[in-house]
Parts: sequence; C-alpha cells; structure tokens
Amino acid sequence: MKQLFLPILLISAVISNQTKAQNNRAFAITGESKGNYVWTAIREIDLSNGSVIRTIYSTNEAKSVNYNFINGNARTVFPQQAAPTANGVAATAFDAKNNRLYFSQMWGNDLRYVDLNTNELVVTINDDANFSTGQRVDESNVITRMTFGADGNGYALTNDGNQLIQFTTGNKPVINKLGALIDSKKNNGISVHNQCTSWGGDLIADVYGNLYLFTYRNQVFKINIATRIAEHIGTVKNLPTNFTTNGAAVDANGDVIVSSATQIDNYFKVNLSTLEAKPIDKSDATVYNASDLANANLAYQNTKANPVLEDAKMSNAISIYPNPAVNRTFAVQFDKLPAGSYSLELNDANGKRVITRTVAVNGLQNEKINLPKGAASGLYFIKISNSTGKSVYYDKVVVQ
Repeated sequence: MKQLFLPILLISAVISNQTKAQNNRAFAITGESKGNYVWTAIREIDLSNGSVIRTIYSTNEAKSVNYNFINGNARTVFPQQAAPTANGVAATAFDAKNNRLYFSQMWGNDLRYVDLNTNELVVTINDDANFSTGQRVDESNVITRMTFGADGNGYALTNDGNQLIQFTTGNKPVINKLGALIDSKKNNGISVHNQCTSWGGDLIADVYGNLYLFTYRNQVFKINIATRIAEHIGTVKNLPTNFTTNGAAVDANGDVIVSSATQIDNYFKVNLSTLEAKPIDKSDATVYNASDLANANLAYQNTKANPVLEDAKMSNAISIYPNPAVNRTFAVQFDKLPAGSYSLELNDANGKRVITRTVAVNGLQNEKINLPKGAASGLYFIKISNSTGKSVYYDKVVVQ
C-alpha cells in the first residue's frame, strides 16, 4: 500500500490540475487584431494570463461556414451576412451541456450558436420571434449581456434592462420573454435602467440561481430571476481610469475576470464578495480587448470561495444517488456521521425552499426524497445541518 500511495497522489494531483486548467478557460469576442473595435472574432482564452488558446472563428481566415436553421426552413444567407458575426457581437454564453457557444449579433434579432463538437464551423440560427427585441431605433434594445444560469437555461438582457429573455437548449428550444428588470428598493437612486451607469457589460450566474450584471460603468447588480428584482450591490474598485467592463466570466478559483472593450493592457480579477479588483498576471501573453467573455463556471461553485460552505461537504459521510434523480426521486445516504438529529433542506435554483425535514441519524441509513407535485425539473441544492445549526453537507442535485 505504501508503494502505491505516492503514485496515486501524483495521478490525483495531475487530474486535479488538468480539471482546474479546463475550468480556467473562457471564450472571448474580440476584434481581428489587438486594439480593433469590430467584434467579429471568437477566441478561446486562458483566464489565468489572458493568452489565446485557439481561434474559433476569424474573418481573416478562409474558413467556410455551414448554416443550420432551428425551424428547418433554410433561407438565403446573403453575401454581406455570410460571416456569422458580421454585425458584431456583444453578448455570448457557453452551454457546457451541449458544448455550444451561443451569441447574438449587435444589430440582429436571432439567436445563434457555434457547435464546438466539430472542427467544421457549423452555425445554427434560431429566428424565433420571441428572441426579437424590436426594431433598432437606438442602442436601448440591443442585447449586450448573456449567460447560462444554474438551472441550465440561457439568459439574455437588453441594454436598457427592459427585456430579460430566457432560452432552452433542447431539441425543441423554447424562448420566453420574462419582462423588464425591477429596481430594488435598496438601490439608492442607481437604476438598472440608467444609460449612464447600467448599460452594456456582461452577465454571470451563481450556484444559488441568481444572475449578476457587471455594467460597462463597473456597477454590479444581483438579479433574482424569479422576481426580476435587480439589487445594486456596489461598484468594482481599483480599476484603471476609463476602464469599461464589457466582458465577465468566473475563473477556476471563483473570482470574476473582467475584460474591457477599450483597454488593451490587461484583464482584471474581481472578488465578488468585496468587489476589489486586481490585474491578472499576464506575463508575456497578448491580451485582447474583448466585448464579451463566456464560460460555464458559476460563482460560489468552489466551496473555498464561500466561507459559509468552507467545511460543509464531508467526504464519504453523506452521498446522494441517483444524481441526476430518476422519476423525481433520489436518496440521501448517511454514513459515518455522529448519531443525532439533523436538518435536511432542499432549495430550488431560485433559492425557494422545497423540502425541509428532521432526520434522526443512527448509523448507516437512507432517506428517500420525493419532490412535491408541481416542482419543476432542473437544479436543486441540498443542505444538511447538525443540531447546532452547523452545515455538515452541501451539494447540487439535478432533477430530470
């Protein structure tokens, strides 16, 4: 056993480092060259130093584009529209489940995605009328913010905050207009609709089902999807003068990396709890100014980023199976926990409590959980606390 122990540790460390490196990537919408302001190139970047890993699409490369249409009715793609990003892109979101990069053109009214499962450039267009934000009179109804939430749905937001759109990614995608964001009573005059403070920027999501809006003027709003209430939580600190936040993505450590469309020097790392920013260590990397960033990471998915959950998950003490749940039912297995009374709480992705019960634990045992009638499929969070109220377990449960 002693002879095997060290190799196993080394292999585990390598796998852990590889996973972390994968989680520390994002997709960036950039110009064709550094400092260019025409947002037509799609690149994959390393968030640790800003370097380019690969270029997905660039108008400078002679790469043919194959188009698919969601509704099955192929239409003519005119020469001036042959480039999938021809009108510029300011909003993109990465769908990790299907390995797709979704985006919308600045002056277009359709939802598009690049299939990253193939080396060919395949762009699928969904021109469902529900994604249209209306005729462009000014920039107010341009979609400039997009992300995927903890529930697996995509969310897109117009500049003026008056149109929040939700979209699914299944074989028969559904697009819903959720309505306008609502200013929290705590906002102290900083409205999520104000052009001077709150347009532009990008969206990220957290594990609790919330969205966070980073605006181009470096203001931050926390958005409850269910109520659409946007609460102003502060201003990003320590950014350079004239730095405009245009892209945002969560890195492997739980910090938010922000990019600027106008500043070409560096990206910045923001602590979501304190909103303190500091430059990343770009070394000799070429960092592109970017109009948008996107990856699959969620804020607070790393327990070390959330002090409330620092020691909450106990290895081999509690487990959930099957996960994803089958027929809206799963079991919680208790093992190696001190005997006693424990509180079990299940919340949906919006933070709404779905189930709460007390469990008397005395050795190895299973607790069957049946979701109540009417509970939606999607992401849920289970929390188990001991009799003193201390969290001893926290995890995600997917209900199909």
